[in-house]
Amino acid sequence: MELETFFEQFELLADAPNGVQKLRELILQLAVQGKLVPQNPDDEPASVLLERIREEKKRLVKEGKIKKGKKLPPIDVDEMPFELPYGWEWVRFDSVATIQSNLVKPESYSNYPHIAPDKIEKGTGRLLDCNTIQEDGVTSPKHFFFSGQILYSKIRPNLSKAVVIDFEGLCSADMYPIKAYIYTRYLHFYILTGTFLELVVGYDNRLAIPKVNQQQLNNTVVPVPPLPEQHRIVAKVDRLMSFCDELEAKLTQSISDREKLMETAVRQVLVA
Repeated sequence: MELETFFEQFELLADAPNGVQKLRELILQLAVQGKLVPQNPDDEPASVLLERIREEKKRLVKEGKIKKGKKLPPIDVDEMPFELPYGWEWVRFDSVATIQSNLVKPESYSNYPHIAPDKIEKGTGRLLDCNTIQEDGVTSPKHFFFSGQILYSKIRPNLSKAVVIDFEGLCSADMYPIKAYIYTRYLHFYILTGTFLELVVGYDNRLAIPKVNQQQLNNTVVPVPPLPEQHRIVAKVDRLMSFCDELEAKLTQSISDREKLMETAVRQVLVA
C-alpha cells in the first residue's frame, strides 16, 4: 500500500463521513510500514535500541521490578506480514513491552478514576468520560495503572480498544496495563492497526467472546523503527489525524445541512 493510495482515498470521502475512519486506518497502516515519513540513514538503527532494551530488562529482572519472561521462539519469515525499511527490526511484543498486572482491592482507591473497556472509543485510542471507583460502585479487585502506560482491552479485541494514560487509576481486570520500552505512542498506534489485530487474534479460533491471553500478546510481532523515526512517525500521524477530525466534522455538517434542506422541502410540499 503506497502513498498514492492514501491520496486516492480522499475522493471516496465526499459524501461519506464514515469513510474518514477508513482513512485513519490507512494512515496508521502506512505509518507502521515505514511509508508515511522518509527514512534518515543517519538514524541509529533499531537493532542498537533493542540491545539497550534487552540490557534494561535484564537489570529490571535482577532488581525484582519485572518478572523474567518466557523464552519465545525466533521470528520466522512467514510471520512477517510485510517487508521493513532498512534500519527497522521485527521483534516479539514481549521484547519491547511488559504487561504489568497489579491487582489491588478497590476500597483504598475510592476517589481514583476507573477505566473499563467501554470507556475507550473503538479503534481511535480515545478515552471517554469515566467515573471514580466509588461512583461506579466497584467491589472486585482491579489493576492499578500508572501514567505513561497503555491500557489494552483483552476482551473483544476486534474492537481495537487501547489508550495511552497520563494519570493514575484503576482499570478493569479485562484490560492489560502495558509498559513500553520503545516510544509508547508509536506502540499504541501499532496496536490500533489492522495488522496487529490480525496477528494477535490469529491464535484464537473460538467463536464465543474472544479474549487475548498474555502468551498471544507477547508472541505477536512488532515492527520497530529507529527511535528518531518513531517520533517522526507519531508527529506525522498526529497532524494527519487532526486533519481527519476536521474533515469528518465538515462532512458531518454537510450532511446535517442537506437534511435540514430536505426537511424544509418536505414541509413546503405538505403546506402546498
